[in-house]
Amino acid sequence: MNVRASALCLLATALLAQESEIPLGLNLPNADRLRDWDLGIRFTHRFLEPARGAGKDLYGLDGGTYPGLGLDVGIRAVPGLNAQLYRTSDNKTVTLALQEQLLDGPSLRLAARVERFDETVKQVRLPLGTIGISGAALQLPAEFRRGPVTLLVVPTWLTRTSSSDRALFTFGAGLRWQIAPSHQVLAEYYPRPSRLDAATYSAGGSLGYRFGTRKHRFTLLATTANGTTTHQVLGGDYGGGPRGVNRWALGFNLVRVF
Repeated sequence: MNVRASALCLLATALLAQESEIPLGLNLPNADRLRDWDLGIRFTHRFLEPARGAGKDLYGLDGGTYPGLGLDVGIRAVPGLNAQLYRTSDNKTVTLALQEQLLDGPSLRLAARVERFDETVKQVRLPLGTIGISGAALQLPAEFRRGPVTLLVVPTWLTRTSSSDRALFTFGAGLRWQIAPSHQVLAEYYPRPSRLDAATYSAGGSLGYRFGTRKHRFTLLATTANGTTTHQVLGGDYGGGPRGVNRWALGFNLVRVF
């Protein structure tokens, strides 16, 4: 019975991997792709206030929020190619991205992603960094799968960050555990870039639970990151850096694939 259950779990994992999916973990891009001309809509929502233990502010739900809305589309003419348009209210940021799935094996998947980001607010220099910036990111999301567990590594090159016009190389990492065909537990880690002051900036992270139906994916998460885009999450210095290990805030992602 245990052998049969394990085989069914592995089969369900393999079938899920073959479905059309928006390439999104919690905040990091993964190596998924939409197939043919499939469309996907992503809605992200982040509460600004940390989830305090006393619960007097309903664990952060009484504070402000940063919602975001995105459209993803598969490009059938180029197998593996996806295009994305995303807009978040955080500094009125707009991102345009192309992502190509390079490998789609049973234990290794690899993609290449290029993204343009524009904060469309007026450029102003603040104590925590500059807002109203523009730039680009190049990423190579790689997934290594063993049974129900997948390791995600996302090497990232950013043309600039909030505090500097210099280019920056960093990475993000994540884990995904397929606990059942429609249920996943996810975790992500965002290291502090080495050029940032260790006394001022720290690493960040996210934890989440995802439930999926045939067309919908709902992810409830807690995060110390202050944004949802590549430069906000991996730049290290955005908004003064992550909130800190004791200041997690709630959020969710809702995805619909057509």
